[in-house]
This record gives sequence, C-alpha cells and structure tokens, in this order.
Amino acid sequence: MRGVLAPMLVALLSCCPSAMAASGGAPLAGQVTATPKTHGASSGSVFARTLRMGQSGADVRTLQIWLSQVGDYVTATGHFGATTKAAVRRFQLARSLYPASGSVGQRTASALRAAVRQTVTAASGTTAVTNPIPGFTIGRDDMGVDAGARPGAPIDAPLPSKLVQVMHDWYAGQPLLLLQFLNPPPGVLSNYWYVAEQVDPVTTKIGSVFMTGERVATFARSGTDIEIGWGSPTSYSRTLAGESDPGAAHPPSGSTTMWGETFKQFFGIG
Repeated sequence: MRGVLAPMLVALLSCCPSAMAASGGAPLAGQVTATPKTHGASSGSVFARTLRMGQSGADVRTLQIWLSQVGDYVTATGHFGATTKAAVRRFQLARSLYPASGSVGQRTASALRAAVRQTVTAASGTTAVTNPIPGFTIGRDDMGVDAGARPGAPIDAPLPSKLVQVMHDWYAGQPLLLLQFLNPPPGVLSNYWYVAEQVDPVTTKIGSVFMTGERVATFARSGTDIEIGWGSPTSYSRTLAGESDPGAAHPPSGSTTMWGETFKQFFGIG
C-alpha cells in the first residue's frame, strides 16, 4: 500500500460545502457543534462531475494526487491545466480508455481509483506499521472505518504521529482527534489520520507526539462507536473522503468504500 503520493491536503471543499463525516460533521472552526448528516455525491460514483481542462477544486486536486500515486507525478495545485490533462491522457492510453480525451468521466475515474487501490495493496507491508485498533469489532466503511470495543480498549498510533487538532463536539458531543504522520511513508493516501466519536483522548494538548503503538486514546464508556481513517486538516469534515466523496458518509449497512478499505489494508485492520 505504498506508492509515491503528495500530501492530500486541500482547501475547503468548494464543490460540496456541506460534506459531513460518516457520523457527523464539523465546520472549519476548531470548537464546533454537532451538525446533521447531509447527502452529497453518491459514494457509488468517484467524482460528482466530469473533470476537464480549466476547472479547479478539491476534486481536481484529488485527481492530481491519484495520478501521482499511480506513478505519473502531477503537482497537486487543484487546477486542471495542460500538465494534468496530459497525465490523464497517458493514463487513458495505457489502459485503452478511448477516446483518450484527457477529461475524467466516471469510466476513467473508476479505473484510476482501482489503480490507486492496486498500488496501495501491492506496496503494503514495506514499512513497519501497527494496527491502531487491535481487538476492535469492525463495522461498515464510510468516510473511514466504524468499529467498537469494550470500554478502555486502546486506540494506538499506527505510525509516529503528532496531534494537530481536537474538535470537542464533532458529532453528538463527541470529539475528533486529527493527527499528522511525522514521517509519512510512501503510499499513504494522506499525511493525516483521524479518530473520532466514542474516544477518550490520552491528551488534548496540541503538538503531543505519539510513537508507533503508543496509546492515543481509549474507547469511551458511551457514545456511537468510533470512526477512524485518512484525515485532512482542510476538508469540511476533517476526513480525506470529504474532499471529493461526501456521499461516503451515508452508505448502506455492510458497505465498503475506498477510504475505509485502503485504511484497513494499509494498517492491517480487520
């Protein structure tokens, strides 16, 4: 699950400002109130629109990062220019996606997402990581991975990480912890990860550092289970999925999503 991926951190989700976390959402302020779920693009689609030359936005930046992940490096500017179009055409030609127009409809987007998954899976196991939620019962995927455990069960840092933000009321009075990998290994889909909801943080001091396997939080005595996955400090929900796939917040029971599955594969969850 390692490839070369530029940091996946983008500006405020311009195309879907109401994007929510899988069990709630958070505005850009650090201290927030719970926000009701809202539906965005279907998680069955990859992007909410066809991406083409001249466009800008968080979804374009996600596209650029995915192109880099599969080996055709594109600077993640969020603007779809000639370099991005050329990279898309090369991808389309390499996979016989005709016409190779350089625009990204659902067929190209789906193929690119599948290629990212293959890259991540093929490269897994090359960096020492740890399962952050050992002993948890894994639930459905959404913007991350839903899971539950006995009260007091540990939630550990999967890699050396630094606490960069705490949202004390991310959903239903429950917090979100946003952490940054200190030395992101190749292949991470973001330089950030989060754990939210039914968690009791070890500390809420910003800048606190946790080594691999060190306890970040424990499973709280009450709440709505936890959600854990790839994070983003600039998305509305602080989840990477919120950049381009807010519909992932509302999958049916038993669903899997790219966001949840890649996080599980990378860290050996489940």
